[in-house]
Order: sequence, then structure tokens, then C-alpha cells
Amino acid sequence: AVGLAIGPLTAPPAYAVTPPALVAQPGAQTSDDLLASSIAALQSAPDRAPTRDALVVRWALRDDGKADPVIVPEWQEWVWDADGTGHLESRAGAPYSVTKDGSIGPPAGSAPKEGMALPGTGHHSSNLYFTEPPSDAAGLRAYIADRVGLGPNADALAIWGVVSSIRDSWALSPAQQAAALHLLRDAGGVSVLGAVTDRFGRTGVAVQLASEKRSQFTATLVLDAATHEIIAADTIYRGGSTMMPTVAPGSVIEYKAWLSP
Repeated sequence: AVGLAIGPLTAPPAYAVTPPALVAQPGAQTSDDLLASSIAALQSAPDRAPTRDALVVRWALRDDGKADPVIVPEWQEWVWDADGTGHLESRAGAPYSVTKDGSIGPPAGSAPKEGMALPGTGHHSSNLYFTEPPSDAAGLRAYIADRVGLGPNADALAIWGVVSSIRDSWALSPAQQAAALHLLRDAGGVSVLGAVTDRFGRTGVAVQLASEKRSQFTATLVLDAATHEIIAADTIYRGGSTMMPTVAPGSVIEYKAWLSP
């Protein structure tokens, strides 16, 4: 009776509202060496035509920095029409929650069923990247500038934001990905984090993209260990934003993983 009066004797676990960060194992390779070898490997890889059937698994914190502890990855792909418009197909992945100690477990609250269509499915939109992206660095830089007005002094984080959006629409060829890495290398602010296993169990090498203008955030870009292709990316909150007072520095506030269609 006393136990019922005072409630359960074991407190419920405390949950995080963001996914766990990827854990990198540092190595001796420099960013210049890694990017040079990755660009060379992609440029010499067997030719593969780019296709507009990219499949991305994505999760992001709400813009106001608020979230509940149930994390629902979204499986997203665009279905294109001949005129360049299309609609987004989005379905729920397996929901989960993360305890404060970093353990992943069942969702700690209500969640959509895996495979359920999510809001936004069927939404029609024009597409900035209807035309196939160039496969050389100068051409890709002009392609980006024509569409989003990115300035000549854009840093790696800004360039990556655009490349990430292109990657959502296109399953890029190795040569196109080499051009993207070339732009990131030229922009500076790239450092090697080390060997990682991404959220789908793929072995890769992670690099960090930083910006002096936006020090509150960095991006973690994962290259496949064997092919050097771009397979995943996280956006990391470093602190200092009034929009996210309850989010701990070092938290993953967005992640993407690109899968073969």
C-alpha cells in the first residue's frame, strides 16, 4: 500500500531527443590526402549514368528546436514528371528512442507504424535540379551558382548544403561525386574524423565540414570506405543558438543516409 501511494520505486529512464552521434576511430590520414585519393578513385571508377531515383533516409529536429524522444526516420524519394515537377513519397522507418546513456531502444511514446505514409507524401513541387548536374568541378560550381546564387567565397558547409539537396534528387555518378568533393576541398574547413560505421552498418571514413560564419554547426560527411562515394551525413549542433536552448552541444540535429534505389 505504501508503494502504491508513493509511486513506482524505479524511475523511468531519461530519454534524449536526438539520435546518437557516429563514433569515429581517428587515423593518421590528412584531409588533403583523403580527399585527393577519394577524388582520384571516383574519377577512375567505372562509368555509371546518374539517375533521378535517389533514396534517402532522413531525420531532422524541428526548426524550433523542440522534439519528443521518439525518433522516426523518414524514407524519402521523389517521383518525377516529364515537366520537371514531381511528388515526394515519404514513409516512416522503424521508430526508436535513445536513452541518455546512448542506448537505442523501443519508442518511448506513440509513433507511426513502420511503412506508414507520412505527411507531405504526394506534395507536388518544382525541382531546381531537374537538369543533370555536371561531372566536372567548374561546371558543378556554375550549376550551383545559377540555381541558388551561391557566392564565390562560399565555405564548405554552405556548398555541402546544396550538394546534399542535389544528392536527394539524383543518384549521382562517381564523377559527379568527385566534382562535389573537389569543391569541398577547395573551400577549406575540412578535417578527417576517422573510420566509422554508418547507421546502416556500412563502413566508411568521416570528415568534418566547418564554417567560420556559422560556428554553431558542423557537418559530418561519410564516404564509403571501398568506393569513396558519399553515403551519409550528419549535421551537428555545436552550441550558441538561441533557437535551441534545450539541445545539448554535440547533438545530431539531422542525419541522412543515401541508399541504392
